[in-house]
Amino acid sequence: MATAISLSGSHEAEASKVWSIQAIACWTLVVLIAFINGADFRGTTGAENFEVHWQIYLRLLVSVGSGAVAALLLFPRSYRDFFSWPGFTVTLSLVWYGVCIPFGIERVYCAAAWVCLTCVLVFVPTAMRVLGAWGIVSSVGVGVVMYVLGSWIAYFRYPEIGVFKEQITNTYALERMGGLGHPNELGFYCAFTILLFTVIGVTRRLPWIVIAPILLMAGLALFKCYSRTSMAVTAIGLVLVFQNQLRANIAIPIAGVFLGVVVAFAAVASGKVDWMVEDLLSGVSKSGSSSELSSVTGRDEIWRYGIEQIEASPIFGYGYGAARFVMYNHSYHCHNVVLNAMMAGGVVAGILLVVQSLYVLWGMVFQPRFEVDGLAVCFLLGGVVEGLLSSTTPAAHFVIWTMILFWRPFNFSLVHSNAEKQRSGNAPSAQTQK
Repeated sequence: MATAISLSGSHEAEASKVWSIQAIACWTLVVLIAFINGADFRGTTGAENFEVHWQIYLRLLVSVGSGAVAALLLFPRSYRDFFSWPGFTVTLSLVWYGVCIPFGIERVYCAAAWVCLTCVLVFVPTAMRVLGAWGIVSSVGVGVVMYVLGSWIAYFRYPEIGVFKEQITNTYALERMGGLGHPNELGFYCAFTILLFTVIGVTRRLPWIVIAPILLMAGLALFKCYSRTSMAVTAIGLVLVFQNQLRANIAIPIAGVFLGVVVAFAAVASGKVDWMVEDLLSGVSKSGSSSELSSVTGRDEIWRYGIEQIEASPIFGYGYGAARFVMYNHSYHCHNVVLNAMMAGGVVAGILLVVQSLYVLWGMVFQPRFEVDGLAVCFLLGGVVEGLLSSTTPAAHFVIWTMILFWRPFNFSLVHSNAEKQRSGNAPSAQTQK
């Protein structure tokens, strides 16, 4: 097995030892956070009345356990990550959410949610220090695959949990695959799975013959859950995963742009653009009406209501996790990552998240890293219309977002160096991958 990996300065140091107990604990906890904290085994997604049950206790156990491990590993080195760029934005967010709790509603609930958030967000960078690039990617990958596989089991074996009936009109209900959560949640887990394992394939960490069934399973689930946002970010994310290959074959994107321009001019010249767009929007919508998409599937109403509530408490918000009580008759959250942050911690929390997003966007432009840039699209674009980072118990979304934030400062890479390839050729069983 691979060894635990520590960092010297901004570079990963490798060792030729069997994984330590620390590494095994970190790897296992990342898998559990991605899978257990995101999965709904009871089929209560969107339940109107909140209740504490065994599943909540299990998530609390996983989250607090990760915090305990992080506390043991923070010193003497990892704690510095939270006082340097961009880690201090994470620290400020956690501190501010804590400050906001006494000024919010449902304080006990929000305090428990804040503890879970703190434990997980402190744990992830610490685990990255221990596991290295391949360790964190492989653990997240296993967690999201378990979620998608579990969703297929729920869909076929327990349809009362795995099938989500969405009432589109008064007379028509669309059956979508929800699996272990809401269909939109499953859609992003599928996006994470496809993007992560495509990266793993591109970097040759696993053979494509192993990766192909995983991609097929996630791709079919993405189609069955009918999450159009997830489909879009997956397609765009894959372009960024293959950005190095596209640069080497610049004729491909140029030809694509040229073809798009030709088609656009042809459409305008036909004089039939209006009905073409109308037919296209009608076909993509769930109800068959283009007005559904012009209202962003009803999200415009949710955004307006959410903004009104934020304006009523702009400084401290309502407490982390309190959105489900404020927005209980409007989808339980604001369907936007920044609005959700402001709902929890006011304008300050929203600004901190915007700063983090701008940093990620800057990195995509000036320091491209194909391993995480495709995943970043899920948050930068998908986060406009989905909650993503609004979960009370942090799951795969938070792990991946934190991984993206710290990937460049840690100077992580999944690409084998020439020296590593030579060593691997001499003694493959004794070498550690980044």
